[in-house]
Amino acid sequence: SSAASDVYKRQGQERAKLEDRDHRKRRRAVIAKGAKWLASQQSDEGSWGETKAVIAVTSLSILALMSTGSTDGRGPYGRNVRRGIDYLLKLIEQKPVESEWPAGYFERQNDTASRMHGQGYATLALASALGTATSAGRVGTSRHARIRKVLIKAVACCELAQTPTGGYGYTPTRSAMHEGSVTVAVAQGMRAARDVGVVIDRSVVDRGLRYLRNSQKEDGSFRYSTSQDTSSYALTAAALSAFFLFGQYEDGETNLVSRGIKAMRRYIEKSGARHRWYYYGHFYAAWACWQKDGHTWDPNRSLWGWWQKHIYPNLMNRQTSDGSFELETGKFVDFGPQLTTAFAILT
Repeated sequence: SSAASDVYKRQGQERAKLEDRDHRKRRRAVIAKGAKWLASQQSDEGSWGETKAVIAVTSLSILALMSTGSTDGRGPYGRNVRRGIDYLLKLIEQKPVESEWPAGYFERQNDTASRMHGQGYATLALASALGTATSAGRVGTSRHARIRKVLIKAVACCELAQTPTGGYGYTPTRSAMHEGSVTVAVAQGMRAARDVGVVIDRSVVDRGLRYLRNSQKEDGSFRYSTSQDTSSYALTAAALSAFFLFGQYEDGETNLVSRGIKAMRRYIEKSGARHRWYYYGHFYAAWACWQKDGHTWDPNRSLWGWWQKHIYPNLMNRQTSDGSFELETGKFVDFGPQLTTAFAILT
């Protein structure tokens, strides 16, 4: 009967609420422990990362600590965030005159791994810090103005580095190489910069999104690039997050969104939480699912509820006794636990 159906519906909603409270309590404990460990790993110069991808790992670590409630100079990790932001700013402000790279490119000697991924994440970190950065910085300038000046240069570098395909490659040049994960990282940073008042060339955004659209396969998944057929859970989640960031929540003529979501579901139904590029993929999937319908945690009513029910237990179980997160085998193992922990906290 209709009355019985309503009762079962209410009971299901109550179960979802109770489950949410239990998960929330555990999540907060996991995040707090992870953030404490991550803050302890900051170097004397303000960076994070062991030997490789220092710019990318530093930017993601800043974002992870900010996600717990600290801002530039405020909160439990305010000093860590400020020192990290200062580190990124100096990479542009004190850029060697003889550098072969553009003025707004985040460049660190011997860091050959961050490249344009790091550029996107660093742009995102500075944009995220800008809104609360109002205290005095160097003599004669406010901290807000200092960050904004560097952020404008970083965005200009992103715009000039777009390849003729609309995608981005690993270097800040209009090279022949292009791929989807870099394109998404740059799109994230540019969207955040636009949100804090930096003027973005809309045609750059449109070309980037067109590149991602052209990367979608018939089965709904997204390829590594428009010139390579390999697709994955991580790339599919990343592409969806980019479309949602720029306001495309509906399908359009090609059913892009619904096909992408179905592909992401298939990956999880087939392999559970375990996927290649584990932390990177779940970071983007969490973002995409939350943007899609994060207003409810009921796994029977929302993509977000369904996704977190399948993924969060496995993710939280990967935290070690010291607060860091286990390395994954293969692709990211060389970048150390600072990267895995930053991604896990953000997720």
